[in-house]
Amino acid sequence: MAKSPLRYIGALAVVAGVFVLSYIIPPPGPSVTQLATVKGVTDPDALSTQLISADDLPPEGTRSLFDHVVSQANGVPWPFEKLVETIQKLDTTGQAPVIVMLPQGRSLLKAQVNESHPRIVMAADFQTPNGGSALGMNTRGQLFLGFVENADEIEVLSYNEAAGRFEFQLVQDYSETGARKLVYAKRAVCTTCHQGGAPIFSQRPWAETNASEKTVEAIVNARKAKGLDTETYLGFPIRVGLGVPERFDELTDVGNFFAATQKLWLDACGDGAGGAQCRRQMLKLAVSYSADPGSFTPDTPMAQQLQGFQKVGLRDKQIAVPESDLSNRDPYAEAKTVREKVHAFFNPPHKHGEGAKSNEDLEAFDRLPKLPAVLDPLTQRPAKRQLKSTDVDGAYGVASLLTYSDVDTLIKASGGSVQSVHAAIDRAPAALFEAKPFVRVQMMQALLSPAVMPGVKASPRYAFLDTSEMSPPVSIGLPPLALAPESPLNDYQKYCFSCHRGNPQKRLNFMAGADETEVLAHLKKKTEVREALDWDRYLGTDKASKLMPPTDSAQYRLMSAEVKRDPKVLERMKAVVPSLFDF
Repeated sequence: MAKSPLRYIGALAVVAGVFVLSYIIPPPGPSVTQLATVKGVTDPDALSTQLISADDLPPEGTRSLFDHVVSQANGVPWPFEKLVETIQKLDTTGQAPVIVMLPQGRSLLKAQVNESHPRIVMAADFQTPNGGSALGMNTRGQLFLGFVENADEIEVLSYNEAAGRFEFQLVQDYSETGARKLVYAKRAVCTTCHQGGAPIFSQRPWAETNASEKTVEAIVNARKAKGLDTETYLGFPIRVGLGVPERFDELTDVGNFFAATQKLWLDACGDGAGGAQCRRQMLKLAVSYSADPGSFTPDTPMAQQLQGFQKVGLRDKQIAVPESDLSNRDPYAEAKTVREKVHAFFNPPHKHGEGAKSNEDLEAFDRLPKLPAVLDPLTQRPAKRQLKSTDVDGAYGVASLLTYSDVDTLIKASGGSVQSVHAAIDRAPAALFEAKPFVRVQMMQALLSPAVMPGVKASPRYAFLDTSEMSPPVSIGLPPLALAPESPLNDYQKYCFSCHRGNPQKRLNFMAGADETEVLAHLKKKTEVREALDWDRYLGTDKASKLMPPTDSAQYRLMSAEVKRDPKVLERMKAVVPSLFDF
């Protein structure tokens, strides 16, 4: 009996279905979810492994540079342009940070990036001079932001000076009325791409950035089709010269070497008295190099002394310098594979807020077509260099953690020469050079003290190291506060949580708490909230600045509209907080 053609058609349909599905599903290979479970190859006995934390949250008493900046700004400014402006104002020269756009990037949020709304990456690039009684800031290689508007999220990579490492953070729900929640990300996920625990960027000629004419053309065409501004995006220029991504690349290289610097400071020198002598010598060389880089050579007697110390501390081991450079990628020259075309057909572009939302949300990212291994930041990269005991690169690294003003300050305070600084370093207490991460501010404050430099009256202050007035750091993944339908906090959640729940400034974080009961208890202690909600008394007077939400905020506009619909909303909110005269 002849077989029915329908049976062949059915079989072919099954085969075709399997074939098509094989292109919808990403090819086999390690996913970011799998890679995040793989521990990095480190020497468990190394001092750097023992002394530099690998936990998600920063060590107690330490915080990221970004935490300090936004804490002093009373919270994460919104919109993103205002955040960039806040960072720019810290630069005494007023120079704008380095800003690059990537419409087809390689981050975890790449599915939510497109030509009309590219990812914006920012790098701070300034050192402020030391004043008479205060140390200036050093942001070069230490503060990087990546903003994806369609995800309402900022990825933050900033240095934690007191801990000797970079911190990975996210600002989630970053929108006009969002929670703007600042959290510490899962470090193991971040380091699948940031394999040195530090910043990364692509190589010349940076074809995926808005320094490429093809990339600019794609952005302009996409924005023009939607009736959007084709000269700027969020106020930043859509077209930049090659010097902009080049500088961004240089800053990532500077930051990337910090991890190797801390390993050289700790591991190459070792523990005990010999290690302390080694670190003194490394600092003296760093001062010599900073004072006159052009005449510095690694074959002086001082350099040879450092090499001798390192030979004892490091022996035959080497210290790897992580590779921070990704291969250049030109997304507009890539021919799409059949797999990518099928994936695009069955997976239309993400809308605002869809796709991977953070480094908790890995499944959406893992479903995307994989990049070729040579272009994929998940691919394990070999070390850029292997440093031996004969290398004096630790001195260059320590010099990059200091500022130009630091060296001038030390020279003037110690007697007017590099040699007088060396003598002061020799006089400094031994405890300063014990096995612990190099902390620029602590070193400068100790050297610029009356005990070490008799002409100095008092150690200089620094505004970005003290954590006593900061709220506790928050881990990613904590569930949002669940409120009952009739909760007295519902109005506060709408109009106040953005600024007063999760604020890095402790005094403004008075709506923090694990549950409704705890939040209410904190709120009831803030009797001044009643006055801030007394619109009838202060609105239109010279004391209107007392009112909350601030009159220039979106929350104020929303609340004003609600007051018109329901005049009792302010009384309900005030009733939550006892008056000073309630008995």
